[in-house]
Amino acid sequence: MNKTLLGYVPEESPIYYIHPFVRVFFLFIVSLFPMIISAPEWNLLIAILIIILMRYSRINLSTLKFYIPIAVSMGTIILFSHTVFAGKHPEFIELVRFFGIRIYYERIVEALVVYFRVVPMIFITVYFLSISRERDIIVAMRSIRIPFVITYLVAMSLRAVGMVLEDFSIVRQAEKARGFDPVGKSIAYKLRQYVMYIIPLFALAIRRADEFSNALVARGYSYTGLFKNPKRSDYVLTHYQFKKFDLVISIILVLMLIILIILQYKFGLLKLEGSFTEKLLKRILL
Repeated sequence: MNKTLLGYVPEESPIYYIHPFVRVFFLFIVSLFPMIISAPEWNLLIAILIIILMRYSRINLSTLKFYIPIAVSMGTIILFSHTVFAGKHPEFIELVRFFGIRIYYERIVEALVVYFRVVPMIFITVYFLSISRERDIIVAMRSIRIPFVITYLVAMSLRAVGMVLEDFSIVRQAEKARGFDPVGKSIAYKLRQYVMYIIPLFALAIRRADEFSNALVARGYSYTGLFKNPKRSDYVLTHYQFKKFDLVISIILVLMLIILIILQYKFGLLKLEGSFTEKLLKRILL
């Protein structure tokens, strides 16, 4: 099993036949897809395809249940910010009014568009972090000759994120060991528990930062000459070869991005207007 930023993936996973740079390139390119597409049903299709890709990569799909409270809370915030706190818009269609708060049809539609742009981006990020290790990020950055100081800072940041996730798991296991059982609790109660996790995680993060600094000092690390970018041997790159298959995948990703841009901004096939979601909302709400 390979330890990734969000868990463990079997070493025989087919995703490891792809160069780390291509995986990072996939993150940047595919993350643009939901921003280009306006129709929620197409963005929902992207999220489903990412789940299929996770299954193909032999990722344990049970990890997705930890992100359900995040998706629910984010959807609630988006809906409230676009409806309850939207203000007055006489030009919009008013659906209902209570306690002086006006709920408009257009604001509900806009909230759904924003939410279904965020959801696939969450899935894409989870997928990338589930298949990537700190070394993969370093290899990808060194492959395009990014300066060592930037590579080092990014690697340290990613390592810190992984340790925070491990600390989060430790805190939850400590709660269970003390008899706390979240099974059967409401979503609102679980969300309050996630907020309460911030205090121990913040304390552990400060302790980790102190351990990092002491370890660097003990190894003789110095910031002197850090930005002079001295020549360093990229020994780690010798273990990864950029193959023709990687080039083909990169070209396909770029072509997919270009096709989406043409379909959206030239033909308007991926816009909200005339989409299945808009027709369904008009039938239900209007």
